[in-house]
Amino acid sequence: MRKAGRTGILLAMLAAPAALSAQVNKPVKSITVRGTVEFTDPKADVQKVWLSKDNFSGKPVIVDSAVVGKDNTFTFNIKQDHQGVYIIDALHWDRASFWGDADVKVAMRGYDTARHKVKVPHYNFVEGSYDNNFINLMALNSELNYRRMIDEYNMEYYAKKATDTTWFAYMKNTKKYNPMREDYQVREETLIRSFIDRPVLVYALRGMASTENTAQYEKAMKMLETLIGRYPWLTEAQKLKQTILTNRAQAMKLKTGEPMPSVKYPSAQGTQEGLEKYKGKYLLVDFWASWCGPCRQAIPKVKELYSTYKDNGFEVVSISIDTDQKAWKKAMTEENMPWEQLLSDNKDKTMEQFQFSGIPTMYLIDREGKILERFTGYSEEAEAKVKDIVSKGTKAAPKKAASVPMTSF
Repeated sequence: MRKAGRTGILLAMLAAPAALSAQVNKPVKSITVRGTVEFTDPKADVQKVWLSKDNFSGKPVIVDSAVVGKDNTFTFNIKQDHQGVYIIDALHWDRASFWGDADVKVAMRGYDTARHKVKVPHYNFVEGSYDNNFINLMALNSELNYRRMIDEYNMEYYAKKATDTTWFAYMKNTKKYNPMREDYQVREETLIRSFIDRPVLVYALRGMASTENTAQYEKAMKMLETLIGRYPWLTEAQKLKQTILTNRAQAMKLKTGEPMPSVKYPSAQGTQEGLEKYKGKYLLVDFWASWCGPCRQAIPKVKELYSTYKDNGFEVVSISIDTDQKAWKKAMTEENMPWEQLLSDNKDKTMEQFQFSGIPTMYLIDREGKILERFTGYSEEAEAKVKDIVSKGTKAAPKKAASVPMTSF
């Protein structure tokens, strides 16, 4: 992977031209996108790049495609009613997002040349306008957070395996100066404050408008209302408001104490299976995918939980959002998970039903089929909470679980 960036560049991005305030209310009607793809797919006869526009309804719309030339370049000429967020998908292996208020250039890596191929895009810097740099910085923040998460998972994993326990004891007992989640949030808040009056802020609000955190939700909605009033041409802000309201209503159905939605997915054996059969037991539902590094890092930890508590009424079900069945089955074989494996037959619908945009996402369900906890990512805190709930609950198992029907959206 390339280095993510340098301090001087990041600081320079925050210096806005004086004329921007006067120009920002004028929708830009056309721009040109020029790019290169460093590595192409040796198995593909035609190397293609797709361009989508994010309408903030949850699924970007493809607006154009281009064939990568022999010189590894591609070009898009965009005609639009107004600027917005675009996504470049290179060969279905690499992505980059940008704000379409000026011509842009991007050098993309493209195909994954590593021995173990993972379709997780690396950081791509897009040369464009001042507002576009907001997306550059937000994407960089996410990329650095992802890398740190992988590093911390790896360090903990190998520290536990070490014969000298000093390393693991230090990691477990030493308070971090800047924990990973706090580090990410501080950077994000600084960026939002720096671009608070810019239309491109809509890019951040879709993620900031948490449907679970009421305070964050209200703060994001207030900023969204300001954007709608200030930039009436920004239809994405209006669409995002409706999307957030819909997601908020869905999230309320997934709160602690609510019945787990009733769903059925194809199993590894080809049968349609639901979750109702696990009533009477504690159930950890793990949403994952073969290409998700953190998901696969978490599997050994989940195996430890399963091994410890399975004889006391604890079960696990993994639901993959893979769209490639071969990759899913290959990952299952490699990970050798001793619990039921299901495959979502509609990734977008599953992510909407269970209100997640990142994986692993896990739901802990009680004996009656009600939601106890939801975990985004697998952390020490999540593991400790599962252990505490399941260990206490399995000491005195009820004779018969209460029959509480699950609901569907």
